[in-house]
Amino acid sequence: MNAAHAHLVLNHIPLLGLLFGTVLLAYGQWRTKEEVQKVSLALIAFAGVSTLAVYLTGEPAEEIVEDLAHVSYDALEAHEDMGIYALWAGLLTGGASIIALVIGALRGRLARWSVVLTFVLALGAVGLIGYTANLGGKISHPELRSELASPHLT
Repeated sequence: MNAAHAHLVLNHIPLLGLLFGTVLLAYGQWRTKEEVQKVSLALIAFAGVSTLAVYLTGEPAEEIVEDLAHVSYDALEAHEDMGIYALWAGLLTGGASIIALVIGALRGRLARWSVVLTFVLALGAVGLIGYTANLGGKISHPELRSELASPHLT
């Protein structure tokens, strides 16, 4: 497995983990099930911290694909530029989730404000990471690029 393959495999963890964890956290809040909230916070923490691995494999992946014929340089640069924001969003959300779990362990129950804060951060992180992933998909999938999409249906 080379760096490009590793990057493609790893990039699904933060996006899907944060998405599923956020939905699960909302359910746990709605049903006031603290155990569900704890599991979702742990998933969000793992997914958020995993953005570091994705980010660190990005530059080596770029070195492998940047000179391939079907690769869009503009899409590559846009994806790289958004990658740092996705990294910080993931780390901030993962950190907030860890803090919520630690506060919960010290108090014997989760603090509602820490769960709500993590939920709000997770929503933003899902948006940023999803957008970054969308830009990444356009790097080597010309059918996703708007300038190549045909306006005519057959």
